[in-house]
Amino acid sequence: MASEEHSAETQARLPARQAAAGVGPVQDAPVLTVDGSVVHGLARRCLKTGRDGLAAVGVASLQHGDGATTIARSLAAALATSFGKRVVLVEANLRSPSLRDTYRLAEGPGLSDVLAGSAALEDCLRAARGFGRLLVLPASSMPAGNPAALPGPALHGAMTRLFAYADMLVFDLAPLLPYPDTGMLCGSLDGVVLVLNAGRSRQSDSRRGVKALQEEGVPVLGAVLNRERAFIPRMVERMF
Repeated sequence: MASEEHSAETQARLPARQAAAGVGPVQDAPVLTVDGSVVHGLARRCLKTGRDGLAAVGVASLQHGDGATTIARSLAAALATSFGKRVVLVEANLRSPSLRDTYRLAEGPGLSDVLAGSAALEDCLRAARGFGRLLVLPASSMPAGNPAALPGPALHGAMTRLFAYADMLVFDLAPLLPYPDTGMLCGSLDGVVLVLNAGRSRQSDSRRGVKALQEEGVPVLGAVLNRERAFIPRMVERMF
C-alpha cells in the first residue's frame, strides 16, 4: 500500500527538476539547484547575454512561497557586490511585499506611489547597506496585500527613469500562475529567471508558467530549483 501511495504522489507531483526539463522549448535555459555558485552563475549569464548584457531582469515563481524574492535579492546583491554594477532591486510584487522589512528600510513611499504620481522616484529609492551599489525600490507605502496590478505605461516610464540610477534592474515579481498581469509585466523585461519549488512544482504548472512568458515574448534565462533537500539516510537523520 505504501508503495502505491508513493507512486500516486509521484504521478501527481513530479520533482521540479523533471518539471523544469519538460517545460518546452527552453533548451538553452539551464536548470540550476541553489548552492553557493548558482546566483553568481545567473549574474554572469545576465551580463553576457546579448551584445551588451541584459538591462532589466525579472525573477518569478509559479506560486507563493517558492522563493522568488530570495533569488531576486541574491541576484541583485551579486551583481552589485561581485560585479560592481549599479543595481536597483524593484519590488514589483504588490501582493506580498517584504523587502522593506528584509532590508530594514524606513517607512515611506514606494513603487506604487511613483506609478500613481504621488511621489518622486528619487524619494523612494533606498540604499541597501552592506551590498555595494545596490538600491531598493520597495513596493509601496500601502499595507501588504494591495491587489492592484502594475499599470504598464506608467511602469515603462519609471523603468526609463530608473536607469539614471542603475546599470541593471532586477524585478522581484508576483507569482505567474495566480496573477496573469505578471506575465504581461514581463513583456517589458529583457529576460526572466523562473523559480521552481523542488517539493511541489508540477510539470503541467511549469509548462503554464513558461507559456505565459513565451506569449509575452520574454526569454527564459534559466530555471532555479529551490528548496531541494539533500538525501539523508533515515538512520542518520534520527541521530539529530
